[in-house]
Amino acid sequence: MYRHSSSAHGISLFTPGFIPEELREQFGNARELVCVQIPKVYDSCLLRICLVGDPNKEDRDEGIVFDPDLRVRVDCSVESIINVRVAGLVPGSFKVIQKRPLPGDPDRKIITYKYQLRILYDVVFDDCTISKDNELILRRTETVGPLYCPDTQTIIRESRVDQTGTIHPSTDEDDQIIKLEIVATILDVKIERNEGATLDPYDDVCFAVFTVGVYNVIKCELIVQLVIPAFGFCPPPAPCEPLGEPCEVFNAQLPPAFFPPQLDEVISGPGIDC
Repeated sequence: MYRHSSSAHGISLFTPGFIPEELREQFGNARELVCVQIPKVYDSCLLRICLVGDPNKEDRDEGIVFDPDLRVRVDCSVESIINVRVAGLVPGSFKVIQKRPLPGDPDRKIITYKYQLRILYDVVFDDCTISKDNELILRRTETVGPLYCPDTQTIIRESRVDQTGTIHPSTDEDDQIIKLEIVATILDVKIERNEGATLDPYDDVCFAVFTVGVYNVIKCELIVQLVIPAFGFCPPPAPCEPLGEPCEVFNAQLPPAFFPPQLDEVISGPGIDC
């Protein structure tokens, strides 16, 4: 049954257990208060950076940064670069290098971290042959902050035992979690030809020059216990339904549009500016 909890700050109505009468209306149809242990985001920030492979385009005041990894030497028989895409982070490449507290405010920290992005692209040569899935590794080190990342007073460790009886201990270095969420977009790629760039006038030098836009979200998380209202345990899921025979699925679908949409079907509202 519901019990009041005593603490140095007085009696709390939010003790896990049944919801007291004075809080029933506030929590609606919730059945009880439960205590859960979760990572809570204490602070976060968004870093937007445009990375260029052309050093002449760098303008740090505008967030445009030259990165030599985006300037790749290629054979001058390359006609174009196509199908450029970000293939994700290199596994294990994200590392927090330093969490430096501000002088006089140890709970706020400057975070320095590194990561590696994997970029794939196809190369089209002047004889129309194609080299697929060429790899470019973009290596970045960033510094952000200050972020509110207070040091936890407790040490939490856990081990999990699988069905074979094998123990898997926690691999977290500490209970302060720095998390990176990243979205990267290929904005442009060009072939730069520097004719006669070496002492040999017949030895041209060519580069594939990439432009990449990167959004980084850095989060500082701490493992905390929160009291939340609960509506009971989740019901069992509905049975999975088979897709059926391919022709049955096809016959149940609406036919596609055989003609592209007309202009008056696309534009809605007032006119648009060109």
